[in-house]
Amino acid sequence: MSIERQVNLVRALLALSSIGLAFIFCTMLITLSGKNPGEALFWLFYGGFSPALIPETFVRATPLLLVSLGLSVAFSAKIWNIGAEGQLYIGGIVAATLALYISGVPSPIALPVLIVVSGIAGALWALIPAILRAIYGINEVITTLIFNYIAIYFVSYLLNGPLRDPVSLFPETTTIPDNMWLPTVVPGTRLHFGVVLAFLIMTPIMWFLLKRTALGLKLEILGSGEKTAKYAGIESVRMIIIAMLVSGFMAGMAGGVEVLGIQHKMRLEISPPTSPYGYTGIAVALLGYLNPLLIAATSFFLGGIMNGSTTMHRMVGVPVGMAGIIQALIILFILLGYFLEEKLIHRIIGGLRKVEH
Repeated sequence: MSIERQVNLVRALLALSSIGLAFIFCTMLITLSGKNPGEALFWLFYGGFSPALIPETFVRATPLLLVSLGLSVAFSAKIWNIGAEGQLYIGGIVAATLALYISGVPSPIALPVLIVVSGIAGALWALIPAILRAIYGINEVITTLIFNYIAIYFVSYLLNGPLRDPVSLFPETTTIPDNMWLPTVVPGTRLHFGVVLAFLIMTPIMWFLLKRTALGLKLEILGSGEKTAKYAGIESVRMIIIAMLVSGFMAGMAGGVEVLGIQHKMRLEISPPTSPYGYTGIAVALLGYLNPLLIAATSFFLGGIMNGSTTMHRMVGVPVGMAGIIQALIILFILLGYFLEEKLIHRIIGGLRKVEH
């Protein structure tokens, strides 16, 4: 068996182990809360993966997938963009505001413009942390996290002030005209064109970008270390900024797609409070080992868990926040898995070298 296949096998086993351990711990927590764990898990999976509810899982997974695809680009270069949540909010507010002003433009022209502009807004929001990291060496984890709070409070100000719908009791914009809504692709469901965009268009594009282009190779080399990148003739400053801009673009696009496809207005709850898309996307990107195809599958899985947690709460009384606990445990075990992966891969390579000699 080749080294690549053995590495992929190790990663698959570690990913499955991470998920399995997370559910074991959650089963223990459900039991301690006095609920029946078997019944709770049944409703968890029924609510997320029963045939009638599959469209809702795709809808939930779409912003999660777009965010995590962007994060996979930054993470490949070891640039830790933790600001996808704020970038999503900025993309969403720009899409909602612009949609109200260009409602007279034909939708075949307006909708692509709105999606692209929302992505650009997210990229611009990521630009300052990118410059601070690339030129001044300031830790991007801190700056992007700070920018999350700035974005959310800025959007909150707009929704409670100048952009608030005057007839609504909640902080939200006016509903955008229906000609600005993303078209539904399956009648009778909420499955909109954004799902097709995320799963069938952006996923292959991002896979090609990371796996088959010079840019993807340069990002991977940069992820090995800036000294390695410099030795290979790669301009680190430029690549760091590009990685952050692509990551921010995808997060901003996620906000725009959520507004145009589902919410049809900008609301503070555009990202679920119990499982925010920007932070959950970190778990998705890591669990998918930064491979866009695996990330798509992982997004669907965690989207089902998020939806199923609501059903589990309604039918059994388990707190809906259990989905957040599952995701947090998965992240914890994945981080442990990354450590074990490094040890196991070194052992595999060392063993093959001994065989060759």
